[in-house]
Amino acid sequence: MITAGVDLASQPENTGVCRLLWSGGAVRVEQLGGRLDDSGLAALLRSPAEKIGLDVPFGWPRRFADLVRRHHEMRSVEGGDMKLLTHRATDHWVHANFGRWPLSVSTDRIAYPALRAAPLLQGMPRDGSGAVLEVYPAVALRIWGLVDSGYRGPGGRAQRARIVEQLLRALPGLRDGAFDPDQLVADDNCLDALVAALVARAAACGLCEPIPAENREDALVEGWIQVPLAGSLVRLAAGAS
Repeated sequence: MITAGVDLASQPENTGVCRLLWSGGAVRVEQLGGRLDDSGLAALLRSPAEKIGLDVPFGWPRRFADLVRRHHEMRSVEGGDMKLLTHRATDHWVHANFGRWPLSVSTDRIAYPALRAAPLLQGMPRDGSGAVLEVYPAVALRIWGLVDSGYRGPGGRAQRARIVEQLLRALPGLRDGAFDPDQLVADDNCLDALVAALVARAAACGLCEPIPAENREDALVEGWIQVPLAGSLVRLAAGAS
């Protein structure tokens, strides 16, 4: 099985990509790098990878989209609870269950990569039921007991080094790939892309939290963050479901 992960930024130079090969109870890194442009991303989405995790929102809050549409049409609009305009159902679910708010795709800079992704995601399921799924590396790292903040940017190098060492212990086969683990320490985009590919593997193995029944309709429109189960990291190579 091949899984892939992309830390999608608004510009190619800040976009990380990782491809993992899972075979015989082991895993190896087949590709790790940055500078993924739109043509490369489109090719990846058409690749034979069984699951591809994208670190980017797949949609916008339904109430936000309705407000913008009505405002554009010069129709009356209602305000109401601002959190229903700024965050999707999946964001509320992540916060309620794991204590962390994902960035708002309607009011934060994460909207730029979401706008980049939107044309490439046309026709694909947004709820994770297809080959391409939405992931959130920071919450995956929290669930796996590694870390969930302070690891990005120049000041996060020490945190990244600890995360990489823990990942190599949990999945020893990663050391056998044709890549330098220090690349994950040096580049947080590559590290998030690796985590995205690991979450894609968890989804392929049935090791992600199910979408609550009351949120399934929202997930089809707004997208849904695939969250790995607690304790699933060490089970990924074996593929236990």
